[in-house]
Amino acid sequence: IWQTKLAIGLGNFDLSMDLRHWINEGLMAFFFLIVGLEIKREIVKGELRDRHKFLLPIGAAVGGMVLPALIYTAFNLNGPGEAGWGITMATDIAFAVAVLSLLGNKIPSGLKIFLLSLAMADDIGAITVIALFYSEVINIWYLLLSFLVAGLVWAFRKELQYHIVIVFALGIVLWLTTHHSGVHASIVGAVMGMLAPIGSDNEQRTAAERMEKLFLPFTTFFVLPVFALANAGFEINKNVLNENQAVAIGIILGLLIGKSVGILVSSWLLVRFKVASLPNGVNWQHILGIGFLAGIGFTVSIFITELAFSGNHGLISTAKASIFVASILAATIGSLVLSARNKKRPSS
Repeated sequence: IWQTKLAIGLGNFDLSMDLRHWINEGLMAFFFLIVGLEIKREIVKGELRDRHKFLLPIGAAVGGMVLPALIYTAFNLNGPGEAGWGITMATDIAFAVAVLSLLGNKIPSGLKIFLLSLAMADDIGAITVIALFYSEVINIWYLLLSFLVAGLVWAFRKELQYHIVIVFALGIVLWLTTHHSGVHASIVGAVMGMLAPIGSDNEQRTAAERMEKLFLPFTTFFVLPVFALANAGFEINKNVLNENQAVAIGIILGLLIGKSVGILVSSWLLVRFKVASLPNGVNWQHILGIGFLAGIGFTVSIFITELAFSGNHGLISTAKASIFVASILAATIGSLVLSARNKKRPSS
């Protein structure tokens, strides 16, 4: 089913891809649009507006991306799975926040904000990695045209902020030029989201805020389930993790150990050298627990798997199985670490 071709044409123009590619490059652009809009809103009027508040989660996110990539590379350097180093860098914000929410109101409010900010910084890193390392530019003129369209959106952002139809149309044009350039077109959603102007609370609802309200249910209840249906499946057998052991070990250790240690150590260094401080009510056991929850990869990890190992069914199956194993372990250990901390807190 997913290899069925779907073509859109007008005159001499024709765009043909199989259904899986339409989902991964087309529908996932809406997912990244929501990510970009959320990041922009936090930068303009949220937690990321205060430099002292966002330095800790951003620094933690960097540590939580670099160490997993290094661990994976250590096991796969010069091997068939070498290109998969980006798989271990991603955090699935939806699942991580969902697991944290299951722990109830015993978790300090600053801890959820820390996780959200960390995951958003992580998303920026993942989007950058996809754009720079998992795209092959085949047409420089289309790439320049993409920069031109993006530049026009940025230059006239104030004039466009209340015109959602025009912004959406420009987004489609940018998607088409980016797709033809060879860069993975899904990142256009994030670019449009971060270029969109966000107004203050007392202003008329801007196009960015209207787009977020319009497309959030669409991405949550349609795009992500369809993406999972098209991409998350893998053959279950006793050899799925043994066939490519280096890939499996690299992903599981990268997401489980690399994320938790990278986030904990980076955070400790920032606090130790007085660059940042822990949020109110948050201690180091909390940070360790969040580090494990950040090892829940799933959506973006699977997305990068498809890009890194395109056409190699064996590596893709091993990588997906490893992501599932690592994510389940990360969610379980992270919950236990945070729950253990809650049990020590005296009841009021």
